[in-house]
Amino acid sequence: MHVINVLFAAILAQVVSARQPVPAQQPQKPAEPCALSVPTSIALNIEEVPRVVCDCRITAFSGKVYSRWGQELFATDDAALFPSGLLRTEQLQPGTYMWVIEYTVVVGADAVDRKSTGYINVL
Repeated sequence: MHVINVLFAAILAQVVSARQPVPAQQPQKPAEPCALSVPTSIALNIEEVPRVVCDCRITAFSGKVYSRWGQELFATDDAALFPSGLLRTEQLQPGTYMWVIEYTVVVGADAVDRKSTGYINVL
């Protein structure tokens, strides 16, 4: 009798679990078009500094770098000078700095304003 109860409970558990709805999968977030690729580290003695890269055409650019105390250390309106211009800052010390970039890109036929933030390590 005990074996029959255990067998019945096992079959009942399978039936109940088979009837439960399958949880819906979260839709994957599409990749953001025209995302910037910004170097994560640069060295004070590097010969060629990696540059900001974007798959879309940038029509306006404003990049700023801040110290850990929120002081603006470097600013540029030229994407070609970001982050290499940071190395020209007087008395730049190795460490981690926060950057903020506001830029406008052309997506299809539309100009789209974007903002991106991150950190860069100066070695």
